[in-house]
Amino acid sequence: MLIKLREIMRSEKGQSLAEWALVALFAVGVFYFFRESSLLSQVRGSYDNVGRYLSSTPSTEQAINKYGKIANSVLRQESNDLRIALDKTSLQNLAGVFLGKTKAEINAMLTGNANFNKYNPNQALNQGTLLFDYYIKSTGDGEDGAVRTVFDNGLVAKDNLLNWMQGNYTQFQSTEKTRESDCRYFFSDDLIDPSGVLNGTPHQAGEYAVSVRCTFAFNSQGQAESVRIWATRNKKDTETGQWIRNETDGLMNIVVTK
Repeated sequence: MLIKLREIMRSEKGQSLAEWALVALFAVGVFYFFRESSLLSQVRGSYDNVGRYLSSTPSTEQAINKYGKIANSVLRQESNDLRIALDKTSLQNLAGVFLGKTKAEINAMLTGNANFNKYNPNQALNQGTLLFDYYIKSTGDGEDGAVRTVFDNGLVAKDNLLNWMQGNYTQFQSTEKTRESDCRYFFSDDLIDPSGVLNGTPHQAGEYAVSVRCTFAFNSQGQAESVRIWATRNKKDTETGQWIRNETDGLMNIVVTK
């Protein structure tokens, strides 16, 4: 048997088999290297960007450059399904930064301690950890034609937030709580108007914040194996003092996994 094997390996066919085995061994080694290294999230981000390019769906950075400063009336000429997909990608990118992290590591990434209670479908929309609030101050349709937005509140420092939403997981030691901008960072109908969800039903007048929250699920090693993230539109009821929270179209049940 060993003699026969040596004969095969010495033949051209055997050499080809040996070459293929070496290639396969190298591929497995590369896979395990990236799986165990911090480069995995960056490789995944680059892979996702290529996939979005090939499918003609802009990356978050491309969407901001293309749609960030145009008026709502112009933005709405694009398909809302496309714009929902862009917002979903931003939220998926943001949630992805926490995958594989322990509770202590997640808290170290934030400006305060996260709420690690499990997601409960029977609880209110304000469960979990508030990552940020986002306000639309001007839509670009006014006399000056300017877009103005504000990130505020929540546990993600705002310079980190903009990076993480784009899939860049560089982290700054920052506690920046508020950031004003002349650019929009969300594009779907429910996230571009100061008056909240535009679902055709009457709702109380006033400015509605976009609130983005998440919950975590951990594996037996104590690492985040999935993150659920969602966006709502909220304001305090002027009559009752209670919070009004509305679901957003296509951005409520987003789960990313490791």
